[in-house]
Amino acid sequence: MIHIDHVDFAYPHPLTGQTGGGNTNIADVDSASANTRTVLRDVSLQMESGDVVVVMGATGSGKSTLCHMLAGLAPRYTGGTVSGMVRVAGHDVVAALPPVGTIGCVFQDAATQVFNTTVEDEIAWGLESLAVHPGEIGPRVNDALARFGLHEVQDRPPWALSGGQQKRLALASVWVMRPRVLLLDEPLGSLDPEGRVEILDTLAALRQEGTTLLLTTLRPQAARLAPRAALLASASLAETDTATLLADEAQLYRAGILYPQNRWPDLHRMPASSPLYRGGSPTEEATIAVNITGLHYTYPNGTRVFQDLELKIPRGQFVALVGANGAGKTTLLRHLNGLLRPAAGHVHVMGLDTARHTVGNLARQVGLLFQRPEQQLFGATVREEITYGPRHLRLPDVEGRVMRALVRFGLHSVAEYPPATLSYGQQRAITLAILDALATPIIALDEPTVGLDGRGWEQFLTWLVEQRAAGVTVILATHDLMLAAQADRIITLEHGRVIADEIPVCSLTGG
Repeated sequence: MIHIDHVDFAYPHPLTGQTGGGNTNIADVDSASANTRTVLRDVSLQMESGDVVVVMGATGSGKSTLCHMLAGLAPRYTGGTVSGMVRVAGHDVVAALPPVGTIGCVFQDAATQVFNTTVEDEIAWGLESLAVHPGEIGPRVNDALARFGLHEVQDRPPWALSGGQQKRLALASVWVMRPRVLLLDEPLGSLDPEGRVEILDTLAALRQEGTTLLLTTLRPQAARLAPRAALLASASLAETDTATLLADEAQLYRAGILYPQNRWPDLHRMPASSPLYRGGSPTEEATIAVNITGLHYTYPNGTRVFQDLELKIPRGQFVALVGANGAGKTTLLRHLNGLLRPAAGHVHVMGLDTARHTVGNLARQVGLLFQRPEQQLFGATVREEITYGPRHLRLPDVEGRVMRALVRFGLHSVAEYPPATLSYGQQRAITLAILDALATPIIALDEPTVGLDGRGWEQFLTWLVEQRAAGVTVILATHDLMLAAQADRIITLEHGRVIADEIPVCSLTGG
């Protein structure tokens, strides 16, 4: 079904005027020629019909490029050069696009492949394009809505969904067409714990039905679905069985895939005996960083998120926001810097009423990291991207701030590169560098670890420790419960309501 034989793949260098595609890391330009960067070198892989194979590799190792190449997208639409043989179901996908119905591909960033006006229309679109009989389309769409838990949002536009819901939608839209081969690039990314279980159950069912599955992932949870595994590192692919690969945690750490929890730094700045904690909630005597009273918010499409929400967060506290996809975590974070304004009630940050101040003024108080890095990147170069905020806010020592952030996040070698040409991990590092240069007293982080490999996790947690030590208020939305357990306080949202506000055991015991 899949036959890759001695394949090399190289992208054009981004500074030559050509921009390569794929999720590739191009920081190490010294290892490449002046005009190209090799992503895959002498790669071979064979899969029979019904096989399931997982490819693990660090961010920028070439996993997404492998999927794009098999789908006929690279180098056709990404640029670059390829040598060797790439066949899917007997078709040379480098020479010509694969026949319709052969391959379905779900991108790492699902939002880039959904475009219809409603969830239901998105799922139906592929079937309509395949000229499926109208009598079949409705039942198949309903089956997909049920299997991927999307019935409640079937009339919503895709762009109004959470990141996890968009991932489910992309999977449903591809699955409903019943392709012979499914290429899934980080299929569990952005999903809440319940969603991950549902997707894994669906993929297991597809495996039983004989669908050929190629998954790329950083998560052992997803890797266990496949009996065969391959490690992609230094542009080379080495096959093994999944159990052997996952058992060698030291190898996965060296490859930059995992950052084991026993290596995590201590994220607890204050002991549980601090006056900030009394009976599991902040005392009135504590200085408040965020004060939300009577918050109401409804999106323009009529979706109500908050109704009379009350919340206080003291300065210096580390708060984890948890809850299912669509619970209101992102909406809450976007109220903190004025991107969203209350329909009723008040949001005060560092004493400022967000309804009475511009986003620019609030940017001095709150640094917001978006769930998708590319949503907040617009500069021509990495350096310009990091410089923009401090310069426009007229902060002191702009050049010093930018230089320290570039070095701190390992971006100095790509400072003159366009952010769009960098890997997901590097784009995430840029957004963290932006916050670092702004040095706001509050940072609001929306799923900051999604898509991060082991090295990215290590870099992020080390930076987070520094923010804690500096007394910065950290408000972090996450589906990673191990990370949430390191917080001083866990706030659980459900349909826009706070249903739990607790001190995790780790905070009570100091880790």
